[in-house]
Amino acid sequence: MNFLLVLPFFLFAFVPLLPAQKVMLFEKLTASKSDRVYEGERLKFRLKGDKFYQEGPIREMRPDIQALVINDRYIMLDEIDIVHRGKTFGAAAGYGLVTFGVGWSFWGLVGNATDGDPLTKYENRDLMVSLTSIGTGLLINQLFGQKKFKTGKYKRLRVVDTSF
Repeated sequence: MNFLLVLPFFLFAFVPLLPAQKVMLFEKLTASKSDRVYEGERLKFRLKGDKFYQEGPIREMRPDIQALVINDRYIMLDEIDIVHRGKTFGAAAGYGLVTFGVGWSFWGLVGNATDGDPLTKYENRDLMVSLTSIGTGLLINQLFGQKKFKTGKYKRLRVVDTSF
C-alpha cells in the first residue's frame, strides 16, 4: 500500500526535471492533423529567393523566435520556401519504367548481335518502346516523384515546445 502512495510522488517530483521535447509542425489550414519533425532529423529545404536546396540535421529548435539551428546557422521558419519531404510512389514507378526501357533496348541489341536471325532483328518499334518507356518514366518522376511542402497562405511551419 505504501508503494502505491510513494510511486506517484516520485513520478510528479522528477517529471519536471526531464528535458522538454520540441517539435516542428507542418500545418495546413484545412487539416486537423499535422506532420512532425523532431530534433536530430535531417531536413532538406530551400530558402525564399534561392535556387538550390540546403540539407542538414536539426541541431536545435527555438520556439521563442520560431527558428531552427541547422549546420551551425539560425534558419528562421518564415524564410523557408519549400521543404523536401521525401520520395513518393511516383519516383519508384518512374525509375521502374526507365529501367524497363533501357533493359528492352539492351536485351534487344544483345539478341540482335548474337542471334543472326533476320526475324528477330532490332527494329524501329523496339526503339520506340524503349524511348516511350524512358520518356514516360522520366516525366512521371518529374511530376509525381517528390513530396514537397510549400509554405504560403494556407500552409505554415511552426516550432512548438511541449513542456508544461
